[in-house]
Amino acid sequence: MKKTYDKNATPFAKLAGMYQELYHEATEWRAGWRQISDWLLPGRGVYQTYSKPRKRKLTNPGVINNTAEEALYDFTSELAGRLTSPALPWFKLNWADKNLNKIDPLKNWLQDCTELLHHYLHSSNFYGVLDSFYKEYVGYANAVTYTGEDSESDSAPFRFEVLTVGEYVFSVDSRGRLDTFFRTIFMTERQLYDRFPDTVSDKIKRRVEEKAAGTASQYVTVLECVYKENIQDKKFTRVFFETGFNGQRVNRNIDVSIEPLEKKGFYEFPYQLARYSLIGSDTLGLGPGNRAIPHIKRLQELEKTFLMVGHKAADPPVNVPARMRGKENLLPGGRNYYRNPQEVVTPIMSGRADFQGITLGIDRTEQMIKKIFFNDLFLSSNRDPNATPYKATEVNARENEKLVRLGPELTRLNFEFFQPLVERCFNICLRKNKFPVFPPGYEQLVTAGGGYKIDLVSPLATAQRGVALQGTQSFLGFVGQAAQFSQEALDKVDVDAAVDEFASITGVSHNILRPQEGVDAIRKQRQQAAAAEKQKQDAIQQQAVTTELDAKKAQTAKDQADAGATFLEGQQTGQEVGLF
Repeated sequence: MKKTYDKNATPFAKLAGMYQELYHEATEWRAGWRQISDWLLPGRGVYQTYSKPRKRKLTNPGVINNTAEEALYDFTSELAGRLTSPALPWFKLNWADKNLNKIDPLKNWLQDCTELLHHYLHSSNFYGVLDSFYKEYVGYANAVTYTGEDSESDSAPFRFEVLTVGEYVFSVDSRGRLDTFFRTIFMTERQLYDRFPDTVSDKIKRRVEEKAAGTASQYVTVLECVYKENIQDKKFTRVFFETGFNGQRVNRNIDVSIEPLEKKGFYEFPYQLARYSLIGSDTLGLGPGNRAIPHIKRLQELEKTFLMVGHKAADPPVNVPARMRGKENLLPGGRNYYRNPQEVVTPIMSGRADFQGITLGIDRTEQMIKKIFFNDLFLSSNRDPNATPYKATEVNARENEKLVRLGPELTRLNFEFFQPLVERCFNICLRKNKFPVFPPGYEQLVTAGGGYKIDLVSPLATAQRGVALQGTQSFLGFVGQAAQFSQEALDKVDVDAAVDEFASITGVSHNILRPQEGVDAIRKQRQQAAAAEKQKQDAIQQQAVTTELDAKKAQTAKDQADAGATFLEGQQTGQEVGLF
């Protein structure tokens, strides 16, 4: 493709040229997105990126059966509830160095930060925009959110915005993270003047200040560019241009010497990207929406056939004699008069319509669409309510195995979307002093340990890690059985390590686990109590032995005394006592 800019071009010309190249690369995907907007997600998507799009088409008359849309909504609702439920903590911050998690001040500070982050997300519009995010993510396989720190609320230090497919293009670095992002924004002349009163073009400024007609309805195309370039002490730069596209692409007839409306920097990339699945080195993703389109079209054809057959069965086409033209009465109870007995109204087609075959085809297509959107993994309406505990356990085990199918997508979602989003929110809170004071004296230790890491602890993420949990449980169960034959089997198990691993997999809060110092103190106290008890028992036993010995000595002395008295008495009476 021939480039539209050169080395000596103005900043706007360079960025506009980069935008057009990325826009051209997305042409193949854009055709598929249009079909998804037409057949699956009406009203979403922007495909006229150089001028304000016409009125959105919110419905498609060709969609008779909306099973696909309902299946997508079920899938996105389950993802929202199982990945980012507002009722449950869905992420946890831990120190990358496990040894730091054993230091109470550091562990408690990070736990407090995690709880505050959840609180601030609740106070913001985060959960309000998630619904649109998941629909874009599942439907178009590409979803982008904006995390800004320009929130005017004291209880919410950040705000969020979800973009729709087609209004943006982007490129990623070698790690798969966003490094260049372009977005076309359509603003009225009045909105543009309110946002950029000092840098807007003189024409628009004059029209708005004179309150000319159309300033609130005449749209202007603004190009937003975010790219990796240092500005002051920030890593990323964002600029806005009043492009002057006016419904056409950048070319030689457009003034490319215009200055930016605004130029500012970000410490972190303000946009977060989620791609469902990639093929090779592609930049844009593919997902369930792309796979479902052929089945959605086939389903509409089957529904049309079903309705047509039903209409023909209820009101079949008939042969009418020419003499009766315009005089036939086909209404219920209608009367037709004729002279020739052969001149009767007869149906053209004979035989019964195959409603069962058509219905079977519709059911199969609907099940295929639901399977594409993973409804078989989540929806449990077909479970047996009278199942035995053994059967219920088997069903749960099979469901956990099925959830592993989403493993690659969840791994990518965590890396590309959740981690950058939480990192940006965390840093915004740090800059706005929304967290407690960091424990003094640990800065170098934390820096050397690699900082913190983000772990997903939502129900779906926990189920993904359930495979490792099942292995741990099976091993401990085997050791317990082996210990019944020999207690030496317990010597092979580090119980503390097993408990920590179990807590890590299930995402248990740090507040539930006692610190190691407390555990050591309890064990020391228990050992001291056991030693004192043993010493007490030993003293009692020793006292009993001493008492028994004293009793024996007393008895011996008594016996000896009795024997001596008897001997003396015998001597006095002249009797032989105790002689040979």
